[in-house]
Amino acid sequence: METSTFPCNTSLRALLSLLFRTLNHKGSALSVAYMKTSLLHGTCAVATLLLSFLPAAFAEDVRAGMNNLLIPFRAIQPYIASQSKFTDPSNEREVYSVIQDLRKNFHRLESVPSSYHALPGFDENLTAVAELLDDSSRRFSEGKTSYAWWRLRKLPTDCFTCHATYKVQSQYSNAGVIDESLDPLNKGRFLLATRQFKQAQDEFLKVVKDPDDTLYYNEALRSLLLIATRINRKPAEGAELLQQIVNTTKLPEEDEREAREWIKELLAWAKESPAKKKDSVAFAEQLINSGATSSLTRQQNDVAILRGTAILHEQLEAGTLHKDVRPQALYLLGFAYTKLPLFFSESWAEMYLERCIKEFPGTLNAKRAFTAYRDQIMDDYTGTAGTDIPDEVKLHLEELRKKAYGEKEFRGAV
Repeated sequence: METSTFPCNTSLRALLSLLFRTLNHKGSALSVAYMKTSLLHGTCAVATLLLSFLPAAFAEDVRAGMNNLLIPFRAIQPYIASQSKFTDPSNEREVYSVIQDLRKNFHRLESVPSSYHALPGFDENLTAVAELLDDSSRRFSEGKTSYAWWRLRKLPTDCFTCHATYKVQSQYSNAGVIDESLDPLNKGRFLLATRQFKQAQDEFLKVVKDPDDTLYYNEALRSLLLIATRINRKPAEGAELLQQIVNTTKLPEEDEREAREWIKELLAWAKESPAKKKDSVAFAEQLINSGATSSLTRQQNDVAILRGTAILHEQLEAGTLHKDVRPQALYLLGFAYTKLPLFFSESWAEMYLERCIKEFPGTLNAKRAFTAYRDQIMDDYTGTAGTDIPDEVKLHLEELRKKAYGEKEFRGAV
């Protein structure tokens, strides 16, 4: 398996944020592993992303266009999995052609009816993926193939993020869209991207059984936890699976500690008595707030936070949220994602927090969202040398602050 020399994350700012955090992380060897693991986690990029946001009655409007993405999506897999293949001059024409097919088919999806743009996250994700593909294409044509490869590495992990979050009607066969030459880790990533969760689980189990893949154990374990909490929602089975791994695999100390914590959290969930309103925003808030609470003697409960976000996403998708609790749901999602940087792309936290501010300016939840957003930005730009926020980011923060607090912008006469 080839190791990644370029990280897979949303933007240069997110990259710098992770590097800063790594420099501050204790232990040099642990810092390297922490950085590489963090950088592998990235927001759904390819065809199946948009299905996740559309009601079933409207999905057919874009289904054909998304299916057209599957051919170039499969063709790009071996190149995303191997930097040397991607940057090999003898593959230049083929790689460039596949990138253009991805761009062309994805941009066709921008013509979906305007009513879809009101759905949470639709415009943000559509824009992010379009920019990713455009930037990769432009950089590749400029001869900056390593940078283009780094950008495209985000596709499978972004699909993972969406498909661990939203229900999607379409599923695809392994033979049709997965390159069988891939190693277990990359095969698992692409299987998750196409909602083949059982097969993906099998591949990640192969990763944690391979002593040569120790660096990737953490990603594989987190992927398995996501399948257990956000997809299968069978805590007892998830706990049993992780326990088998702990019993049979020599995990790095930090990975074993986390796995044991997740096992305890899953078992506690399995023992809960059935209760009414476990699908309510109030219950989701209870899970997220309790899970996010940590101290010197208590670590955050990842399982509880993941459960809370799953409930909120279901409510938003179903369209059953009362307008009075929608701002609270958006804020809670943004806040929760700030606590899960190793599971999801950082952009998801910012996306939901910003959505809350813009949809509900001047409200209490908008103010709470701004505080969380500001803290996230401060953390992103803080390192060993202090905090250094670019002017354009400061300007955006000030614009969001005014919206959050309902301040009017006065313009002089022209």
